[in-house]
Amino acid sequence: ISLEYERAQRFWNRFWCRPEHNPELAAFRSAAPEERERLRAQLGCPEDPGDEQAQDEEHELAQLAWYAFWVERSEALHKYLEELRQIESEGIEGDIETGKGHVIRRKVAARKKLNTRWGCPREPWSAVDPRVLWNIPNIPAAQISMLGRITGTSLAPIGACAGFGTALKLAQNAIRLGEAKAVVVGATDPEPHALSVGGFFGARVISQDGVVSKPFTAMRGTHISGGACVWIVGDADHFMSRGMKPLGLEILSVGTSSDADHIITPSADGPRRAIRLALEDADVAPEEITTWDMHATATPGDWAELQNAFAVLGEHKPYFTARKGSFGHGMSVCGGWELTAQHLGFAKGVLHPVNFEEGELHPDVQPYHDCLVREGRAELTGNVAGKINMGVGGVNACVICRRWDEPGQPS
Repeated sequence: ISLEYERAQRFWNRFWCRPEHNPELAAFRSAAPEERERLRAQLGCPEDPGDEQAQDEEHELAQLAWYAFWVERSEALHKYLEELRQIESEGIEGDIETGKGHVIRRKVAARKKLNTRWGCPREPWSAVDPRVLWNIPNIPAAQISMLGRITGTSLAPIGACAGFGTALKLAQNAIRLGEAKAVVVGATDPEPHALSVGGFFGARVISQDGVVSKPFTAMRGTHISGGACVWIVGDADHFMSRGMKPLGLEILSVGTSSDADHIITPSADGPRRAIRLALEDADVAPEEITTWDMHATATPGDWAELQNAFAVLGEHKPYFTARKGSFGHGMSVCGGWELTAQHLGFAKGVLHPVNFEEGELHPDVQPYHDCLVREGRAELTGNVAGKINMGVGGVNACVICRRWDEPGQPS
């Protein structure tokens, strides 16, 4: 949307700087060199970069600055804006509900006639898709409330890559406090965009060779992906009394923390604090953890994350999974995808495969190959699973879950 707006603004400025629309600019350009220099100093305008096609970035920026200065001195534009002001100043008379639609339609038709008469391109403000308003953070939550006719609190917690776990934490709090019997939890990311890809590239955390990035291997960087994940979590006794059966695992606790250190690189203290908080709240000892799903972005941070897990879990090493090589890296939704895969597999006593082989492991990781789930499905015993996500800005969310003792019965 921002690129479309910038493009429309560029055409708009050039149009109103044409000689027939901007006599002052036309006179400036037709003046003798000495007079142009005097006028330039008097007006404070930038150097004239010429109208030829921009040859480089510096020339293009100079043209943008040039037209941005002169468009404000266009006599024709001032006349156009005065006519537009008259059109847009019409108010609603009589009954508001029946009158508002008529006024809007009259304004749209009058603007079209005005633009046709002037022959001007699309106005920059009309190039902005109104759906940009729907991108404010609370809109997805509001839309879910409308679709489900949910009248309770709706909000959009923002925790970057730890967003899904952060939302689970708030859901658990609401249920524990008796504020809700059920909470809809979800996250969604758009398909990769040039701006998000460029941002990841600038941060040096994106895979650039077209090969799918896999955690624990060459650690070249991650792949961005988009999509959504929605859960409904609720009070177990309440829903089982209504004949419903749980899907996946029982959520015991969610521990959250902030690194307070670096915008991109995870710390050691922040993630470890989130893990310890989650274990303490769940009343689970480290040696009870059977499987652990990692944030693992196929960057050097994977190695630090593995060391964090070992530091908290001790000599006990559960089965580790890392699924961004399968799903890609959704900025907010990655935790939802990964938790879903963990729940649906481990609830049946298995761990779904992860798409890398032992021979692909980085040499530093190779000694730990026995505890990393790879191409083959892992069958295992035990009841407790752990999972962590570490978001940009140092936001951490650790989720501890447990297999239900008996299907359909609360633990």
